[in-house]
Amino acid sequence: MLTEHAPLAAIFAQGLIDAGWDIGYDLAIIRRTGEATGDRWGAAARELRAQAVDVILAGDHEAARAARATADVTPIVAVDVEHDPILSGFARTLARPGGNLTGLFCDFGDAMSQLMRALREALPTLRPLVALTDGETTQVQLHALREAAVAVGFDVDTLAWVTGQADGLVDRVAASRAGLLVLSSPGLAADAARLAKRAARRKVPSAGAFIRYAQAGGLLARGPSLPDAFRRAAAMVDRVLRGARAADIPIERPPRFELVLNAKAAATLEVMLPANLVSNADYVLR
Repeated sequence: MLTEHAPLAAIFAQGLIDAGWDIGYDLAIIRRTGEATGDRWGAAARELRAQAVDVILAGDHEAARAARATADVTPIVAVDVEHDPILSGFARTLARPGGNLTGLFCDFGDAMSQLMRALREALPTLRPLVALTDGETTQVQLHALREAAVAVGFDVDTLAWVTGQADGLVDRVAASRAGLLVLSSPGLAADAARLAKRAARRKVPSAGAFIRYAQAGGLLARGPSLPDAFRRAAAMVDRVLRGARAADIPIERPPRFELVLNAKAAATLEVMLPANLVSNADYVLR
């Protein structure tokens, strides 16, 4: 396993147990975390290849890319909710990936449409919207966002995220009297609390394309449930361990998306969340 997240690793392991594997007897799980370098996952991926593991679970895009570059034969199951598998070069088609990598990847068209509809319902009069982007990581998301935003009447501009400049970026959004949408990437997720708190302080309505953003203080967020995705990844690894080829296992979408509303943030912003939106939310944080 290549993942930083011990709780998600535990969910994955339980998924294998539920599939009938006795961990420690039938198989061993080796988990490695990344390094704080440009090649964050390279050393860990090379170590797993040297140990001749039977399958690699890659918990994000960077881990999947490092595993693919290092292990060109070892089957890889990736959980990558930020990139398109075909544009990334991971797969030929969704139905038959054709290489040694399969896994779970987002359908950004549907994900952004649902997020934009929720944001429009929460903020019916807002028109300008600034999307905070993170270079190549968010390009596919941004393309899907622009199409979804037009359908519900948002005018979308963009700002590039820079490490350590969260306050200044939010201040620029506040000056333009726009709403803020934080797209999904490891860097933006790491800065979620800073961005959400600054947005609340400046009375900027803000939303995120990953669940943690609402949990950090944003008005709302809609994104894939990572626990459910890792649970499903365990089922895909189970298939590989029982003899299936990664090339023949169709790429799947995350099994569940969640809408999270933050009632405290709504009160700070003096936003009345519609009853219908509240009733359709998976979680309302109070």
